Amino acid sequence: MTQSKAQSKTAHDHSATAEMCPHYEAAMELLGRRWTGLVLTSLMDAPARFSKITSAVVGISDRMLSQRLLELEKIGLIERKVDANQRPVLVEYAATKMAQELAPVFGALQDWAEKWMPARVKS
Repeated sequence: MTQSKAQSKTAHDHSATAEMCPHYEAAMELLGRRWTGLVLTSLMDAPARFSKITSAVVGISDRMLSQRLLELEKIGLIERKVDANQRPVLVEYAATKMAQELAPVFGALQDWAEKWMPARVKS
């Protein structure tokens, strides 16, 4: 039996002998970087200032957060909005449509983590 065109577009062979899709590989590399998922998750509901993201992502240094924000902006997952009319200047970061499409992925990962991962004790 052969697969229909619709099935072949959505069916992916992730067996150990299959070559990984380069798009999937790039996405996993990006999302697997330390802090990336947490930074994106912190921006899913509303735009936030740097300090609010720092508070939401406990343990990330200012330098690492700056690096991740620049990287995610360059890729198109977040947008940096500057309001120069405010004093001091107001800078906010917002998840783009591209990032918002990851919300169900993060939701599924949250469900999986609650079921299978032990909670980390915050020190």
